[in-house]
Amino acid sequence: MDINTDKIKELADLAIEKQLAELIVQDGDKSVTIKLPGYSLPHMIHQAPPQQVVYTPPAPAPIAELPPVSSHTVPAEAVKSAADDRLHKITSPMVGTFYSAPSPDSPPFVNVGQGISKGQAVCIIEAMKMMNELEAEVSGKVTRVLVENGQPVEFGQVLMLVEPS
Repeated sequence: MDINTDKIKELADLAIEKQLAELIVQDGDKSVTIKLPGYSLPHMIHQAPPQQVVYTPPAPAPIAELPPVSSHTVPAEAVKSAADDRLHKITSPMVGTFYSAPSPDSPPFVNVGQGISKGQAVCIIEAMKMMNELEAEVSGKVTRVLVENGQPVEFGQVLMLVEPS
């Protein structure tokens, strides 16, 4: 299933900008619903989406409620210092759970040091019980995988670094 993540990002940004509690966009039997916690003003916008996807951004949490940083999580500062301008960042197009393999008993899609081709599946992001394969945008060599199998990821979070060929 092809998902137009750019359109979903635009809709999510619009919902946040307009402080909408919920944004539902329908086109025939396809719809996108974006729910934002903490807002209560009802608005409706009609626009034709390419796919049926539900995106719910995480509620902002006070600093005191954030979970402790796992020893396996790489801080954003480390990503910036580790990745110079020549490395391509593969980022999560949605909030979900990162899976490095198609099933628990299968080998990972990619390993550090492995060459990849543009369009090759590199991981799965599960969101709302939908498995979304993420494809490489460039050919090259995987230099780092920054998240672990089964780890929750956020929209825009850097998942892997690739040295383009």
